[in-house]
Amino acid sequence: MAANERNEDWISDYYNKLISEQNFSRSRRDTVTNWGLTLFLAVIAAYGASVTSSVEISHFWRLSVLLVGFGLLVRFFSQGMIAYAFHAKWRYIANSIELHRAYASPTLDEIRRNMKTYDHGKRTTVSRRHMLWSQLRAGFLFIFSVFLILIAVELVQVYQLGQWTWEVWALIMGIAVYILWEISIFVDYGQLKRPPESEQTPPRIVR
Repeated sequence: MAANERNEDWISDYYNKLISEQNFSRSRRDTVTNWGLTLFLAVIAAYGASVTSSVEISHFWRLSVLLVGFGLLVRFFSQGMIAYAFHAKWRYIANSIELHRAYASPTLDEIRRNMKTYDHGKRTTVSRRHMLWSQLRAGFLFIFSVFLILIAVELVQVYQLGQWTWEVWALIMGIAVYILWEISIFVDYGQLKRPPESEQTPPRIVR
């Protein structure tokens, strides 16, 4: 078998793998984003019902619903950023193969270097700033804003009514610890790191 035929075989197989991984990552990102939107609507509905209910519902209960919902949203937000990073990586390598087939540029050696750096080396092509902004644009900026406003309103009312008990402190601290834990996982996740500058190729940002 000629060398160019062997190259075409492994490129085709690898390209198919990339497209499969890319579709999975995109589906994963869409799924967690939709979960976040569904959770947002459910929490807002529950909060609205508690405010308009003829039965008196404590501010602690309302605050609990908001804070627990906010914590879960942070989880979905983080998972969405991770899925975006993987999608961008697979799309970048697949795009280099498409360009090679159409224009013979980049070269096979450059494609292999991308494979080694981003796939086998488990690195990403995008910065955490782009991951963050991608998810905020997906609707989380609005969702977080509404949650933070409602949480602030409830905290003020709890304070004004003299209901700032140890249970409230425990709730706030528990959610804060959980959010910090999620942030630490995201920051320390090795596959979200970019390679050293000497190994980097100019990233193509997935919009």
